[in-house]
Amino acid sequence: MAQITNMEKQDARITKTRQKVLDAGAVVLFTDGWSEVTHMRLAKETGVARGTIYRHWPTIDDLIVEIFESCDPAPYAAERTGELRADMIAELALLSENLASSKLGDAILNAARLTAKNAMMARVHSAMHDIIRQPFLAILSEHGRKPDRKAVGRNLVAPILYHHLFEAGQKQINVEPIVDRFLFGPD
Repeated sequence: MAQITNMEKQDARITKTRQKVLDAGAVVLFTDGWSEVTHMRLAKETGVARGTIYRHWPTIDDLIVEIFESCDPAPYAAERTGELRADMIAELALLSENLASSKLGDAILNAARLTAKNAMMARVHSAMHDIIRQPFLAILSEHGRKPDRKAVGRNLVAPILYHHLFEAGQKQINVEPIVDRFLFGPD
């Protein structure tokens, strides 16, 4: 049996600590909002020393970039039925629910606002788009369709984002016509 070296033990601890902070950061970001992601808050949430968090992420921007770049959207995907239209509707409805019940819209607006001024926020903005589009692209691929990232963003995701970000008074949106237009073309 091979012996584990002290360096390997340390690397595993560092990896585990980093992941613990990233996971807590994602929870805080999406439940309480961008402004609540602080070194102090994450130290309190995780039990990791604030100095350790600063060492890995000198700024909150660094941390937020890594949260998005390491985010796995799979646990947040809708349950698949095996039917293209139903799966697309379920996924779009879940995105709509997540925007209504979380601070995802806050994160999207903050990243968009800071994109032109900050290269790291441009990476966050890009990572957010990839995370949001990924389940739709996967569904299309599973059904033998060639996924088009831009079309998914423009024709599926954009109407939902617009609704939740700029028409906040209306919480519910009927996603079926959006999916039907995407899959079958205009009426």
